[in-house]
Amino acid sequence: MQPHETVHSEASNVVGAPIYRVNFWERPSPHFAWNLDAYVLTGVLDAPEALQWAGDTAHGRQFEVFVEVDAEAIGPLEEPRKSALVRVFGHDPNTGESHQVNAFVRD
Repeated sequence: MQPHETVHSEASNVVGAPIYRVNFWERPSPHFAWNLDAYVLTGVLDAPEALQWAGDTAHGRQFEVFVEVDAEAIGPLEEPRKSALVRVFGHDPNTGESHQVNAFVRD
């Protein structure tokens, strides 16, 4: 990390109550792929509240917390969310790992 001092400036836009996204990661065993449970949090006061909820809900699972960049309506579960994300906590356990999805064998 490299901190750089800067002068204060006024932001052109501030979102007072952003939507947070939480990904919970769990691996049943070292030979299995990671399972993902994803949640969208609305009505969150601030990042510490989102982090508290994620920590209380993790039950030992690894997790990531993001802020959605764009205001996106909450839709049905099957509809993927498309907003860009800013990670505020955690990391994707799949980063840097390659996994064999399936192997084909010729007869």
